[in-house]
Amino acid sequence: MVRFIGLDEGAARHRLSGVGTEIVEVGPEGSDLEVESLARVLPEGERHVRGTFEAQPPTPGEEHEAHCAWHTNAVTEAHTINSGLGVFEFWTEEGVVTVVTEPGDLVVNRGAEHRFLPVVHQQLRLHHSGTADQDFGYVATGRTPAPWPTVD
Repeated sequence: MVRFIGLDEGAARHRLSGVGTEIVEVGPEGSDLEVESLARVLPEGERHVRGTFEAQPPTPGEEHEAHCAWHTNAVTEAHTINSGLGVFEFWTEEGVVTVVTEPGDLVVNRGAEHRFLPVVHQQLRLHHSGTADQDFGYVATGRTPAPWPTVD
């Protein structure tokens, strides 16, 4: 179940749709829903796993560094959560949308400004658009960070 913090699901999904972002429960790796979702958001030849990211909670003082800082990426991302617990925040014109990510969630981001905090060790399967050797095209936005929410 996808969990949003501070907004009901309908309002959160509406805000996310305005910035080209969606969170889908797809279940285990290779499920029909994961395959169908990847086919819907990434062109053929760009749906393969680009890598696996082992995300650890940041050390104190680094909660707003690297992927934990507000940034954009130059590719369409479609990351499936393998394990653990994390928080993604997306900046929208109507305000921040905070989502708790758990195993079986697929995060699709089409360039929206966001930040990511692993709450406990989290593993993500990375999929993204572009050529085989293309990276994310990470650009820090410099947005002043607010404290991260507490996750139960």
